[in-house]
Amino acid sequence: MLQTLREKTTGWVAVVILIVLAVPFAFFGVENYFQQQVPTYVAKVNDVEIGQDQFRERFEDYRNRMRQMLGDRYDAREFDTPIVKRQVLESLIDEEVLRQAAEKHGLVVSPDALQKEIAAIDAFHVNGRFDSEQYRLVLAGARMNPRIFESRMAKDLVTRALPRAVSATGLVTDMYVDGYLALRDQTRSFDYVLLPVPGDEQLGEITEEAIVAYYETHSALYQSQETVSVEYVELDGSKLEVAEAADETTLRDRYEESKGRYVEPEQRLVSHILIQTPANADAQTVQAAQARAAELAAKAREEGADFAALAREHSEDPGSKAMGGDLGWIERGVTDATFEEALFSMSPGVGDPVKGSDGWHVIWLREIQQESGKSFEQVRAELENEYLESERERAYSDAAGRLIDAIYRDPSTLDNAAAELGLAVQRAGPFSRAGGPGVFSNPDVVRAVFSDSVLVEGLVSDLIETRHGHGIALRVSQHVPAATRPLDEVRDQVTAAVRAERLAELGQAKLDEALAVIDSLDALKSYAEANALEVRTAESVGRTSATVDPAIAKASFGLPHPGEGGASIGSAHLIGGASAVIALTQVHDADLTKVDASQRDMLRGQLDQAIATLESTELIKALRREAKIDVVESRM
Repeated sequence: MLQTLREKTTGWVAVVILIVLAVPFAFFGVENYFQQQVPTYVAKVNDVEIGQDQFRERFEDYRNRMRQMLGDRYDAREFDTPIVKRQVLESLIDEEVLRQAAEKHGLVVSPDALQKEIAAIDAFHVNGRFDSEQYRLVLAGARMNPRIFESRMAKDLVTRALPRAVSATGLVTDMYVDGYLALRDQTRSFDYVLLPVPGDEQLGEITEEAIVAYYETHSALYQSQETVSVEYVELDGSKLEVAEAADETTLRDRYEESKGRYVEPEQRLVSHILIQTPANADAQTVQAAQARAAELAAKAREEGADFAALAREHSEDPGSKAMGGDLGWIERGVTDATFEEALFSMSPGVGDPVKGSDGWHVIWLREIQQESGKSFEQVRAELENEYLESERERAYSDAAGRLIDAIYRDPSTLDNAAAELGLAVQRAGPFSRAGGPGVFSNPDVVRAVFSDSVLVEGLVSDLIETRHGHGIALRVSQHVPAATRPLDEVRDQVTAAVRAERLAELGQAKLDEALAVIDSLDALKSYAEANALEVRTAESVGRTSATVDPAIAKASFGLPHPGEGGASIGSAHLIGGASAVIALTQVHDADLTKVDASQRDMLRGQLDQAIATLESTELIKALRREAKIDVVESRM
């Protein structure tokens, strides 16, 4: 048999096997057979993955916005929950389905449209106008450069394009406004009787059996919190020894290395007149626009010509027309490439028309501000501060590396690592998953404490950076799991719960008994007389009226219109366990003549916005139903 096998593997069979094996190796490489492909995405929309880095960046952006909004009231624990994380992820999924839909329908953002959107952002304005220097400063403060910002802005505009288009189709007619007003301003008249809250004398005895039964069926309500106590070491970069001053040679070397930071780019003060041409314009249309632009350029060069007046009269750029074509100071990398090339190659004055992506531009270069730089002496203090800060970061990084190495050598204790770096082992706790005081309110620290490796396996955590240049490493010294608290400890709470449950049951039984016999206004009055209750009358009550209990008013608007001379019967549950039986007698239509034109216009705008929001939401829901969405919550 072995001989037969050898013959088979040396003939045509072997050739076929080699060809079959060669194909996957040729396309994918040998290494693919030895590398395990582990997916790391948090969600996948069709074939597009939303990675962990993308999710974490968005989640941190959200938390930073909340921190700025709430100030001292910000509590990181409230914004580090599975619910909040899922909400952030859902917003990313919504954006991705919209982006894919926009791509499918061929929606794009032109450079000019992007430029106009950016120029309209107030944060980039100085004295009401877009300022390129302000633009760079704002982006630098957000640790972003124009290229990254413009890429994100373009992506955001594409994402919003489809909802905007759908929202724009909404139409609020006069009939729609009238219908809304008729419902909003409608009032109702009714009679009602308040049924008293059952008294303790109606409860009967709350037995031990009843208490035990409630306790056993509701044990989840009486759990003690899981708690931990920890020991930890703290690494504080501000307490590490570093040089207190930098020598001159070092600072001059740093200046030479980073000279580009201290150069102010050339800027040009510009106005323009735009004669637009459609993207699909024919040659005749383009030539006509060019001729018109050339005529305006000639007029602008005439002695005593008012360029601003010409721009206000003839320019077709809505963003600058009202300002006489003024575009302010412009530097390289901000405008359309063709426009920029012409602008930075011309001398002051009015140039020949230039063809851009949106039409023909007549450019007036008013002033040139040459490139300038700061001397070493001007930035010496800044360089020294940066150098000393980098030295502190280096010292902290070195110490952190030594601490991590020591922990890896023996992850079962902090003692050796503390001794090696001269750190004190400190203790804290007990505290729950909600966190503790000081550094233990940090979500990253709490997450590390309750991770499997630290809580279950008893190992020392990695170094957790709680703020820049400050971190801790910790281990759990004591763990008290959550458990059902003894009945004797919570007896009063259980007894109160049994009492409240019985009172609610008695109140509902009383209400059911009343509704069984009250089927008209006369029956309501008879029931009230028989039970020594007061019949109360409410006239012309609005939806937000303060003359009756809000629960009663709301219930009255949920009842059908009464028949001629009859009443619609309903009920309402009130705070504190009381209830009411309602007999609706009249529905009063709104008087639409009392609403003036300005109120109608304001309401029309509100309804238009509400409809636009609803339609955008429904669009996203429809797109999500068509998409294949996979979410991996464990990776959030």
